[in-house]
This record gives sequence, C-alpha cells and structure tokens, in this order.
Amino acid sequence: MVCFTTENSNKNGKKYLVTCALPYANGPLHLGHIRSTYLPADIYARYLRLAGNDVVFVCATDEHGTPIVAASEKAGKTPQAFVDYYHERDKAEFSQLGFSFDIFYRTSSPENKELTQHFFTRLSENGHIYEREVSQAYCEKDKRFLPDRFVIGTCPHCGSEGQYSDYCDNCGKALTAGEILKPKCLHCGTTPTTRITKHYFFRLSSFSDSLRDYLKGNRELQAPVVNYVLDWIGKGLNDWDITRDLDWGVPVPGEHGMVFYVWFDAPIGYMSSTVKLLGSREKFAERWRDSKVVHFIGKDIIYHHFLFWPAMIAGTKEFKLPEAIPVRGYLNLQGRKFSKSKNWFVSLEDYLKAFPPDYLRYYVTSITPHNVEDADFYWKDFSDKVNNELVASIGNFVHRTLTLIKRNADSRIPTIDTSQLDDADKSVLARITTAKTRTAELLEKYEVKSGLEEIVALSGELNRYLSSREPWKDTDAGRVARTLYISTRGITALGVLLYPYLPFTSEKLFDMLHIDAKKLRWNDADRELLKQGTVLGEFAPLFVKVDETQIAAQEEKLGKV
Repeated sequence: MVCFTTENSNKNGKKYLVTCALPYANGPLHLGHIRSTYLPADIYARYLRLAGNDVVFVCATDEHGTPIVAASEKAGKTPQAFVDYYHERDKAEFSQLGFSFDIFYRTSSPENKELTQHFFTRLSENGHIYEREVSQAYCEKDKRFLPDRFVIGTCPHCGSEGQYSDYCDNCGKALTAGEILKPKCLHCGTTPTTRITKHYFFRLSSFSDSLRDYLKGNRELQAPVVNYVLDWIGKGLNDWDITRDLDWGVPVPGEHGMVFYVWFDAPIGYMSSTVKLLGSREKFAERWRDSKVVHFIGKDIIYHHFLFWPAMIAGTKEFKLPEAIPVRGYLNLQGRKFSKSKNWFVSLEDYLKAFPPDYLRYYVTSITPHNVEDADFYWKDFSDKVNNELVASIGNFVHRTLTLIKRNADSRIPTIDTSQLDDADKSVLARITTAKTRTAELLEKYEVKSGLEEIVALSGELNRYLSSREPWKDTDAGRVARTLYISTRGITALGVLLYPYLPFTSEKLFDMLHIDAKKLRWNDADRELLKQGTVLGEFAPLFVKVDETQIAAQEEKLGKV
C-alpha cells in the first residue's frame, strides 16, 4: 500500500500527537475493537497529515496484567511468548486495515519500564504515593496471592455475577481489593483466604478539585462524558491501589515479586512509544509539550482516561494534560454482544479473508457518530451500504465518467473554454469546494461519520449532474466536453476527500489516473488534477458488489460452537 500522507506531513505545520487506546494482547481482535478507537483515530490522523499538519500517530499492545498471566497459563505459554504472538498478529491485522501508525510498540518495552518507574519516582517525590497494608486474596491450593483478575465473584454495587474483582463490566464501577462478593479463585475455583500484604497507593482523592476544573474547563471533551465523570467525582474518589503481587509487569523499584497495576503503566505506553519513535525522552517531552494531544478511546475506559491518567500526569508536574479524549460506544453483532465462547464473533482475520478492508472502514464509519451510544454490525446492512453507496453511487459515478470519456473523447480529458461554463457547471465546482470545507470542519471536531456523509452527499449530486446532462446523447459537443471535464473534477475531488476513509480505494483511483498521490494535499480536492488533454490509461471498477451468498455464508457461521 502506498501511503501518500507520510510525505505530506508538514514539519512546519501545527503539531499533533494522536493516540489510540492500547489493544490488550490476550486474544484475537474482532470487528468491535476497531469502531470506538482505531478507525476514527486513523481517519483523523490521515486527514491531519493530508491537511499539511505535523502528526505523530502512536499505538502499542498492552501486555501486562493478570489477564495476560491467566491466559498464558491456560495456553501453556510464558507471558512473554503469549504477548509476542498477539503483538505481531495485531500489528499485521492493523496494517491490513490501513491503520497508519507511525509506531506500533508495546508496554513490555524497556522504554515503558523506565518511564513507568520514573512516573512512580516523581509521584512519590511529590507526595502522591504512600504505602498501606491491605487484605489480599490468597489461594491456599495454588500457594499464591490472587490479584484482581484471578478473583471472580458478585459485584457489590449491581449484583452481577462472574465479575472480576477490580472492575464490573455490567455497571462500570471500579472495585477495590476485598469488595467483590462470593469470591472464587479463577484458576482452581476454591474460595480464597485473605492475607496481609503491602501495596502502594496513589492519592487520587487529592486530585478531585483539579480534575473537576480540567473537565469543566475543556470544551473539547464531550459534555455527556464530562457529566458522567463529574458525578463520580461528586460521590468521592478513592485512592488507587497501583501495585500487584505478581512477577509479570513493570517491577516496583526496590520490591520483589511486586509489579505495577496494568492501568498504571498502560497509558504511559502512549509516551514511551513516542520516546521510542523519536529516539529520546527529551525529544518526546518537547513533542508532547508542543503538540495537541488527542486520545481516542472506547467508553469502557472512561474512568481510567478521565480520572487516573490526568491525575498521574498532573502529579508528576512535568507534562501537560491531553487536550481531547474522543469517546465512542461499543459495537454489537446483529443485536448481541460479541462472544467468542458462543461463537457470536467475527475476527478481523476472518473478515479480511472475505472482504476488502475499505468495505469495513466504510461501513463501520457509517454507523459511528461522535457519541457513546452503541451500534450494531448487521451483515445485511453491511452489504446494503456497500452495494447502494460505494458501488451504486461513488463507484458508479467514477466508472460512468471514465467510460464516457473513453467512448466520447478518445480517452482524452476534454479541453474546454472555462468562460463557457454554465450555472450547473459552476454549481458543481462550488459544491466540491463546500464539501472540502465542511468535511474538514467535521473531521477537526472528530465527526468522522458526518464527514463521510458529506462526501456521499457530494457523490449523489455529481451523479445527478451527470445524469441530467445526458452527455451520451447530447449533440452539443462543447457542452458534452464541459460536462465530462466537470465530472473529472468530481472524480479527483472524491479521491482526495475519501482518502482518510478509504485509503486503498483512493490510491487505486489515483494509480489508474496516473496521478502521483504522494504529492496530494487536502486543498487539492477542488483543484484541476487531471489536466485538460491528458490521455487516460486503463481503468477498472473501484468496487465490486457484495453477493447475497457471501452474506449468507457469514451469517451461517454465527452461533455454531
């Protein structure tokens, strides 16, 4: 894949540091993973680069924590071997989907270890860390302490069963050690005893006022999310246990058999990945300071990114807080939650074997507004949108125009007298400029779905223009030439505007047109890119319809264990 935005990243433009929530390296990625985080972030980063900005786009696999240990034990592997496999798998699948990370790193890296320990030292020096004895679950059968995810039970807040002891997926409450009801050892199912151990705590409660000010003063944060978090603050924040009795993770300085809680070191992965990319802590610190920092996340980790992480950053007194944290909801599958155990599940690997990546990018974007509401992936809706919008509107307009030029103008872009353009011609050119401006404004506000709708609306108007002029039977040669020329302006406009959304398709289009995509910028959307008199080469349809039998085959797989 030719990524034509990398060279467009203007080192003199506005600086951005864009991150995605780190995928947890304990299982295959599925369709639901990309909706809230990776796809919107990639669209945003690609647009920013195309608009001439200096963008650093980072991500990494989150590789620590008790779920990793539990899953690796079940698989009969070491934690390192386990995360190595999923890091490489995630990296490959993200690349296949066109995600344009400048670096895809990992939290088990030496850079993350060093920076996490630095955070701990700085927070300790600033009085935000203290030691406390805690009652920790202990499995007498397995002869080991049981950190959070090794204990399951009933949530004390909502009564939901089968919840891990640190967080309830049902009501979204973070749980402290000992809170879970009816605890059981995840490994052997016995009821654990309790033993006294020493842990380190972060004084989250002392940041209530500063967090409230940050949330209320930042207009980039979504109001419903802010209100949700302010309610948490209003009920009182508890100090945060940031260590675990475990061997796998970032070691706590001066301790043996103790590591940092995964949510302490995971967000530091945004920073440590940038350290690796830029080559030093000093260059990273400068970049963080000078950039607009934007974290794309899903709603399941609001608590961590709107409370824990800003407090950690503030407590070091070294770094500024992120300017924006766009949040989106979950993706369900045909009315039900994704479930691997029940085979109500579509992995990225399986999808990519069956359909082009841009079809998924298009469909998921079309059902992902900038809010925390959940959405559903329906195979029938997927095929309808691909066939009725990508194929019948965008693809149809491009192919009709190129075919007409081949037949009516000897495959040569018409040469016209621009002084002869009529109102309809001028209206199309003005509409292209409007679409460029509106889409940019929407993308700047993280409204990727609305931006795509603007482009699809432009495609519809271009089709109507071409149909209304009927150049295939118009006897006025001059008008035919103008119609086809204006339509080529529409083709190249769609190619530029769709690039953040459908990079593979845009690059295919510009390759067919023999336009050097590496030199394109967002502002080229309403410029003449196909020069008058240019001879077209061979071309092919941009999209192929999704067949009903393909969809039936996918639906047939669901629910069969």
